[in-house]
Formats: sequence, structure tokens, C-alpha cells
Amino acid sequence: MTESDDIGRTQILEHLRVIIDKQATISELINSKLCCPDSTSFQEWIEKRQKISRQLKGLVEAYKFSARLPQNDLGITTQAAMSYLLKIQCSFAHVSALIDMVRNDNFNEIYMDSLTNIAQKVNEQFLALSNLAKLCKEESESAASALETVRRLEREVDEDNIVICRQISTATGGNSDFLCYMMRKIVSDLEHISDYLKESAVIIAEI
Repeated sequence: MTESDDIGRTQILEHLRVIIDKQATISELINSKLCCPDSTSFQEWIEKRQKISRQLKGLVEAYKFSARLPQNDLGITTQAAMSYLLKIQCSFAHVSALIDMVRNDNFNEIYMDSLTNIAQKVNEQFLALSNLAKLCKEESESAASALETVRRLEREVDEDNIVICRQISTATGGNSDFLCYMMRKIVSDLEHISDYLKESAVIIAEI
């Protein structure tokens, strides 16, 4: 492979957007389960789980463009963004496994609205990040606004997590059972994903 085979900024941003959009699909599938637990049977979740697995496997191919990244600052910056996107995939795989363990239990009562808020805001972050990659590719001045949206949502997720911890302590009297423990783990992963999305956004804005 020669330098002439290297891809440039515009192609890099398009490849990153493909990855982000695939992850957004996974986020939507998980979001629909976490936000509407009463309307989704365990069998329906299994079907969603299969779709998530297919998306995760499909993402492996999406990273092949790294073989054509330039050996310069642009390539290094792109790899930095990719590292956070890969961490997001690992977290999604973990969240899916945790939901598998919860099975048919209803976790929405203790977590009330905060769990829904966190899942939805993480989903909104993906949409904002995809839009950021598109706007950066177009060299639009609106990219700064898209970056701020990702950052704002990350701050809100942090705040919602504080609320959720207080709600659990109040509802359980400080004694968390298996279900509470599993949901704490899910929320923790979602918060990590939110952090990774923010870091990815900051780096993509620099490309």
C-alpha cells in the first residue's frame, strides 16, 4: 500500500459516521427495552438481542478503513476517536448481557423516570454525534453547536445518575437486592458510553 492509497479527511469522517450510525441503531434497540419494559416481553427482547449481535458483528468490518489511514497527525487523531468508539461497543455488549440476566423482572418502578432519561439522552447523543461528523465533513459552522449538544447531554446524564443513586437509596433503605445491583451496573455502563461519546465528539471536531 502506498501513500496514494491513503484516505483523506472527508472519507475518514464518512467512515466514522457509518460506525456511529450503526452504534445508534444498537442504542435505539437497548433504549426501547429500558424505556418500555412493560411493553416488551422477554421473547421480544431476544429478537432485539439478535439484531444487536448482528450489528456488533457488522461493526468489525466498519473499522477496516484503518488500514488506509495516513501515517500522520490526522491518522493518529482518527485512531484516538476510534478507540472510544470501540469502548462503546464493548459497553453495549455488556449492557446487553446484563439485560439478559434481568430477564422478565420489572426494574422500572425503583428507577422511575431517571433510567428512562439516561437511556434516551445517550440515544440523543448518538444522533448529535452523527450530525457532528456530517457537519464537520461539510465544514459547516454549525458543527460547534452539535459538539455542545453532545457535551450538554453528557453533563445531564451525570446529573441524572446522581438522582438515580438517591432514588435507589431511598427506595431500598440502602439495601440493594440483585435487581438493584444489576440496574446500577446498567446505568454505570450507560454513563461510561455517554463519556465516550463526549470524548469522541471532541476528537472528531478536531479532525
